[in-house]
Amino acid sequence: ESLRHELAVAGSPVKLSVVHPGGVATNIARNSRTGAGITDNARRAESIERFDALARTTPAAAAQRIITGIEKNQPRILIGKDAVFMDLLQRFRPGTYWKMLQRQMEKTAAKRMARDAAR
Repeated sequence: ESLRHELAVAGSPVKLSVVHPGGVATNIARNSRTGAGITDNARRAESIERFDALARTTPAAAAQRIITGIEKNQPRILIGKDAVFMDLLQRFRPGTYWKMLQRQMEKTAAKRMARDAAR
């Protein structure tokens, strides 16, 4: 976002949009390498399930939203309701948003796992 402002001040014809992807339903979590905080397969599987529970936007919908945002020269392109929520949360609670986000993610994942188990 700083670069966007610098380009505008310099009178540059270059346009820039920042994409804030929320959970896009891809295999990125499944194909990721294990981080330092996840040392066993059960925790890795739990992390993948949590991501899958939150990843609601299809890749096609994300791509269309990005194209639309670029065509309209939007400074921020938010992908999915979770990205909109995160953007608002960071703006209103910059110092404490992470704890709130973590609680929300845990609640959402628990609801989805319970719903999937009931099927």
